[in-house]
Parts: sequence; structure tokens; C-alpha cells
Amino acid sequence: MAIDIEPKLLETMAAAAIDAYDKAVGHVNEEIKARDPSNLTALIESLAPDGPYAYTIMPRVLPDGTISLPVLSTREEITEAYTFIRGLSDVHEVAGLTEITGSWYLFQDSLTVGGPKDTDVRNDRHTLGIFPSGTEQGITGELVWLRVPRSQLGFADDVEVVADDDLHARRLVLERYWQYVEGLRSNDVDAVLDPLHDGVASAIRDYVGATGTLIELTGKDAHRDWYTQLLDKYEVRSVRSIQLVTTEWYVFSELRIHVEQRDNAASFAFNTAEFHVTAKDGRFIARIGHGTEPA
Repeated sequence: MAIDIEPKLLETMAAAAIDAYDKAVGHVNEEIKARDPSNLTALIESLAPDGPYAYTIMPRVLPDGTISLPVLSTREEITEAYTFIRGLSDVHEVAGLTEITGSWYLFQDSLTVGGPKDTDVRNDRHTLGIFPSGTEQGITGELVWLRVPRSQLGFADDVEVVADDDLHARRLVLERYWQYVEGLRSNDVDAVLDPLHDGVASAIRDYVGATGTLIELTGKDAHRDWYTQLLDKYEVRSVRSIQLVTTEWYVFSELRIHVEQRDNAASFAFNTAEFHVTAKDGRFIARIGHGTEPA
């Protein structure tokens, strides 16, 4: 039987995905070429002309096993960060091992090859990245995570979950993630928080403050406050998964979320694209992503 999808719909979807991909890869190529930290003009011009931006390019694992996810939102902050990073190291190659291209972002699970500046040293790193973009030229954010051993993530007294094999490990990660999604669907803050580590850190789109960029949440109490405010503002009517990648150490998903504003019953919908990284006890300890405008 013919696959009779309406051609105009396919054309629109493909054009949006190609545009998002080209913007992201164009930015990565400029980052590879950015060898002189005193001249980053081309790299900075690969951003969208106007902010606010969504950047988490310097995540850190702290000595206690928790995470710091500093968020940058201005062109000046991003320029300063790139000047510092490119003054220390060079990126030589980024190979997307898994790529999901949405209509407004590129997600990459990548092999990133870099090394100290002005040396022949080459280090292979496993990285995750989301590069959101809009209708204007350039990306609106760069949300990255450098993989570290799972044994380093979480508190010293956490019991490490060791699966029988990679397939079982992936299933455990997926089950945790669906707990989170079902919590959103049922408007249940406790259910949303249950699969999150007590030291969880998130850099996600701020749908409470409506700032248009990311909010940094650190610790479960901060997450409880934010999700309580979110569900006081909106009643979630439906959550549908559009894209999903599950591995033994992270899950990436794009969700389509429909909500109703509680004070006036106005209906909105938006998409989120996020990856959640597991701690050694199996709960999610780092959550990074962005989302579209409520419309």
C-alpha cells in the first residue's frame, strides 16, 4: 500500500528539520575553526542575532557527586565563556553517533575530539548536545554534557544499581523516565520528583516565569517548588512522546505537552527536548533541555 502522506506536509517538516540541522552543524564547524580566542567573530555570529540564549557549556561534577549547571543567557556571557574555553583547548572533530533532528533543534550523541591548545594531544570524549534554533539565522542555544563514569554521579552512600546487561540497564532507565512522564500527565508533583536524585540539577525551559530561556534548578526542594508553581499555573491535559532515545545511562525525548491555564482556562501547547542523565543509583541527576513558546 502506498505511503500517502500529504506531500506539502512532508516538505514543510523536512525543510524545518534541514534548517535546524544546518544551523547546528554550521555552529559546530565554526567552533572547530575557532583557534584564536581573540577573534571569535565567526563563532559568535553563528548564534541567532537576538537573545535570550540558552547555554550550558560548562557543566561540572562537584566533589560530593552532585552537579553544577551554570546557565548563560546573554551574548556577552557566551563570548566570555568561549574566550576562556578556546583559550585552553581546541575542538578538532565532532562526529554525531546518534542524531535526532527536530523542527527546532538538533540532538547529538557524539564523539568529540579535542585537546589542549597548540599541542598534538587528541582526546576522545563522549558528549551529548542539544542545539535549539528559531526562524532567524543561527542557533539560540548550546546545551551540552560530557559523559563521566556513572560511579562519580551521586552521593558517596548511594547504592549503585548494576544491571545484568546493557539491555536491562536501558529498560531501567526507560522505566524511570516514564515515571516522570506519567507524573506530568497526572499533575502529580510527588510522582514527577520520585525518579529524580535528591541532588538533581536541571537546566530547562522556564515555563513558570515565562522568561523565554532556561532556569537552573539545584536540589530536590528547588524542583518541588518549581513544579508546584508550574502545576498551579497549568493543568496538564496531555503529554505525547514524539522522539525517544534510551541508553544505559541517559534518555533523550521530545515531548508535545498540552496544558490549560488554571486562572482563565486558556489552552496552550509546547514541545520540550531534554536529556536526563542517571546517577549511580539509577535516578536522574542531570537534566538539560529547552522548549518552544506556549502557543
